[in-house]
Amino acid sequence: MSIKNVTVAGGGVLGGQIAFQSQFMGFNVTVYDVNDSALKHSEQLMTSYPDIYKNFYADGEKADKVIENIRFSSNLTDAVQDADLVIEAIPENVNIKKDFYEQLSRVAPQKAIFASNSSTFVPSQFVDSVDRPEKFLALHFANQIWVNNNAEIMGHAGTDEKYI
Repeated sequence: MSIKNVTVAGGGVLGGQIAFQSQFMGFNVTVYDVNDSALKHSEQLMTSYPDIYKNFYADGEKADKVIENIRFSSNLTDAVQDADLVIEAIPENVNIKKDFYEQLSRVAPQKAIFASNSSTFVPSQFVDSVDRPEKFLALHFANQIWVNNNAEIMGHAGTDEKYI
């Protein structure tokens, strides 16, 4: 199992940080959001990150190229077409998340691992909405990812250990 292509669903404050950090670290990144306006907002949020990264990383100057190397899409099928990992960072609403996972299950390649960035819900709350429960887990990043550069990983009873 190799993760090279990451799709971040939800380009808000934390989703944008996850996308930026992932691309900075060398992953191919696509940001998905519900419409072009939300994507423009996500891109705008990221414009302050290069200066921050220059203060935290010795190779921080490469942050200047990150945004231009991120792909943005408001079409879910397009956004996940090559995804190895989809990190969901959408609003903390059970019904919105369940609907998203049902849609995602219909269009994501079977190789894709699904991860929720939720800080208030656990994976078992959404496992019935995914078509690959063995590849579903929580991957929670803290705000200001450049300072808090770690993640909490939590599976559910049916998560295969190799994905954790």
